[in-house]
Amino acid sequence: MIIKEISKDEFNIFSKSHVLTSFYQTKEYGTVMSRSGYADIYIGAFVDNNLIGASLVLTKSISLNVKYGYAPRGFLIDYFNKELFTEFSKCIKKFFKRRGYAFIKVDPLITYSEVFPSTDTKNINEAAEKLYPCLEKNNYKRLKNNVYFESMLTKYNPILNLRSFNFSNLEEKIQKKLDKIHSRGLRLIKGDIYNINDLYELIKRKNDRPSEFYKILYKVFKESEMIDLFLVEVDYHNYLENLQDEYATELSINERINKVFESNTKNRDIYKEKMDSDRKLNDINKEIGEINLKIQSGIFKEFVAGALVIKYNGVASIYASGFNKNYNRILPNHFLHYMLITNYQSEGFNFIDLNGMAGDFSKNSPYKGLNDFKMIWNPRVYEYLGEFDFILSYTKYSLLWTTKALHKEFERSPRII
Repeated sequence: MIIKEISKDEFNIFSKSHVLTSFYQTKEYGTVMSRSGYADIYIGAFVDNNLIGASLVLTKSISLNVKYGYAPRGFLIDYFNKELFTEFSKCIKKFFKRRGYAFIKVDPLITYSEVFPSTDTKNINEAAEKLYPCLEKNNYKRLKNNVYFESMLTKYNPILNLRSFNFSNLEEKIQKKLDKIHSRGLRLIKGDIYNINDLYELIKRKNDRPSEFYKILYKVFKESEMIDLFLVEVDYHNYLENLQDEYATELSINERINKVFESNTKNRDIYKEKMDSDRKLNDINKEIGEINLKIQSGIFKEFVAGALVIKYNGVASIYASGFNKNYNRILPNHFLHYMLITNYQSEGFNFIDLNGMAGDFSKNSPYKGLNDFKMIWNPRVYEYLGEFDFILSYTKYSLLWTTKALHKEFERSPRII
C-alpha cells in the first residue's frame, strides 16, 4: 500500500462514492477550513495503482515543530476489514510521522448504536462494537464520550427520513401548534451572502465563530451549489390581521361562556372554561398591543429565525440554526424546521440531519429542551463510534499532554461544527 497526496478533484470523486462520505470529507469543507486556521491535505491509499482509501486531513501546528491532523468524520476506508485497516494505519502513520505530526484526530461516521431517548435505551451495532479492540491495537486512543458536546463534532445525531415523513404522524399537539403558526405572519425566505449578518445575529450565541467564517462557508459551498441560507420573517401587518380575527373569534366564545356561567355560577367546569377564555383574550390583546407599538415605530417585518443547510449526496444537513427567543410565543423555531423538512422533502432529498443532540436523555439533562425539540419530528437517533486520537509519536503526544498544549487547543477553541 502506498500513501500519497492526491488532487482535490480526485479526492472528491472518490469521497462521493464512499459509504462513509459526508460533506465534512469534501474539498469544499477543506477549503473553508484552510481559510480558518488550518491547512488542508488530501491523501489517497493505493494498492496496485487502485485508490482504495482516502481522507481530507486538516493540519495545524500545536507547538514548536509539532503538528497534528484532524480527519473530520474519519478516514474513508473499510474499518471492518481488519487487515486492510491495519495496513492503512501503518502507512498513514509513516506518512505523517516523518512530517512532524504527533497524532491525527478521527471521529468515524460509523453507527455504534440506534438510541431511543424516550426509554433511554439503545440497540448496539455488534459489528461496530468489535472495532474498538482493533482501533486500540492500532494506537487509536478513545477520547471523551461526548455526552455534552465535548468533542469536535456531535456524537448523537437525529436523522429524519424524508421519504417516509408524514405530518399526520406527528403528535396531535405538535400538529395543532404547526397549524396555528401559519396564522402568525411567518414565512420562509431563501437568502444569500448578503443575509449572513442577519443570520449571524440569530446564531452567534451558539458558538464563538465570527460572522466572517460563515461568509467563507457560504461562498465556498455556494460555488458547488451545496448550501442554502433560510430566514424566517414575521410580517406584522399580516400577523396583526390574524390576531384581530383570532380575538374576535375568542370574544364570541367568551360571551357565550359568560351567558352559561351567569345561569350556573357554581358549575366548576364552566368556571374553568371562563377563566381559560379570559386568559386567552388577555394574551391576544397583549400581543395586539405589542405589535401595534412595533408598527407605530416603523417596524413592519423582522427576521426571527434562520438556518444554514449543507446539501450533499441526498442529505440536507442543518449546519447552523437559531431563533430569537423574544419571539418564542410565535414558535419561529418550529416553523423553521417544519418548513425545512417540507422544502427538502419536496426537492427529493432522502434525509435531513437535524444536527446534534446531547447524549444525556434524563429529565435533569441541561440539554433536555434541545433534545425534546429535536424528537418532536420523529427522527431516528444514531450514536456514532466516537472520537479518537491516532497516536503517531508517543513522545510528542505525551509532551503535548504534560505541557497542556492539548487542553489549550481543544478546550478553548470552538468545535468544528
